[in-house]
Amino acid sequence: MTTIEARPPWDDVPWRGPEGQAIPSRADVVVVGGGIMGAAAAYELVGRGLSVVLVEKGRVGGEQSGRNWGWVRQQARDEDELPLMQASNARWQALEAELGMSIEWTQAGNLALATDPARIEFFESWVKVAEAAGLDTRLIDQAEIRRLLPALEGEWLGAMYTPSDGHAEPALATGAFASAAVARGVVVAEDCAVDRILVDSGRVTGVETERGVIRADIVVCAAGVWATRLLRGVGIDLPVRIVHTSVARTRPVERITEAGVGYHPVVSLRQRRSGALYLAAGGWSDYDITLDSFSHLRAFLPNYLKNRKMIKVHVGRPLLEDLRRRALRRDLAWRLRHDRVLSPPANPEKVRSAVANFRRIFPTIPIEIDRAWAGYTDTTPDAIPVIDELSSPAGLVVATGFSGHGFGMGPIVGRLVAEQIVDRRPSLDLHAFRLGRFADGTCRRARLVT
Repeated sequence: MTTIEARPPWDDVPWRGPEGQAIPSRADVVVVGGGIMGAAAAYELVGRGLSVVLVEKGRVGGEQSGRNWGWVRQQARDEDELPLMQASNARWQALEAELGMSIEWTQAGNLALATDPARIEFFESWVKVAEAAGLDTRLIDQAEIRRLLPALEGEWLGAMYTPSDGHAEPALATGAFASAAVARGVVVAEDCAVDRILVDSGRVTGVETERGVIRADIVVCAAGVWATRLLRGVGIDLPVRIVHTSVARTRPVERITEAGVGYHPVVSLRQRRSGALYLAAGGWSDYDITLDSFSHLRAFLPNYLKNRKMIKVHVGRPLLEDLRRRALRRDLAWRLRHDRVLSPPANPEKVRSAVANFRRIFPTIPIEIDRAWAGYTDTTPDAIPVIDELSSPAGLVVATGFSGHGFGMGPIVGRLVAEQIVDRRPSLDLHAFRLGRFADGTCRRARLVT
């Protein structure tokens, strides 16, 4: 029997924030958001000698950074993201030793399966991108697929395989970054909402939280799905759509793979060290219509049309709740306190689809669902993030809009944020990730979800 719970497996999370810790009234940097981006940025910044306060309205890793699929995937990335993912992959390989705790890092590759010629054509085109970037992606035939996945059944035209890809446990990795940051001297304030970013004479001066003001010359906004609302308060227009995806976890089964496996669009899976499988129904995401859906509609329309088979649009309770909040004039501060940890219910149809398709291609592996959950993802019109130090207001750094790709990029983005602030020049080219691309007409259309 499937147990649908709207929460991830928190029993796997070692992170427990310090209790009763006073929040300083002053710091060099305030990081807003306790996901992997915020935790990694805080860790890197304090390592560069800055005093840092990390502020999180709920709990560290409570939202998508603790709920995602856990893939660290270079394969099939957007070409602009690929250099960041290659650098991030190199960091993942040493993270357990660096952070001093297990994150269940497994480097055994990523395998994308195909049964139709169009998908093989995409693989062939992307392998050329990989070759140009020096990445070890290659096409493999049915014989090698069988070697990598002995229990897999069915006829396959081929697969795309990237041996250097890997996966890790999301909640463990986010908690490890937060714990290591605290050990270095970061103050972490959980259950502490940031109501607004403070600005004076065109420059950031700190943040106003529910527990008082923290003065700082630099603010890093890594607030995930909350970033758009927070940035709106300082006059920044960030086009983002919020989608949610569901994941199911099985009870432990025999070892069937070390790699991450995707059979688009019907099922994706990875297996934990315990033997438990994480299953998701491929690239299919749910999108709830809200009042925000009617802003930036023109910017998102090409993405909707191109990926219309992969996005399930729902009109219902979220829109009604939005209208009710508007009527009652409930502001951002109310919402931040009311929604401490966003926990959308898992989509039972999606869970059933993932389970049925897994059983079809692995018929000899009996599975029983232990838990299922969902999480919200912030998606930009071109499906790549914003990583930018703004000129107005000065002192504001934005790292958000990761469009479902953020977990794997977290370690390198944390470092790049620190480089932007301390060195004034990041070690990788971030031009493609400018916030200004949405206003100046250089934002590219998103390619088809793969």
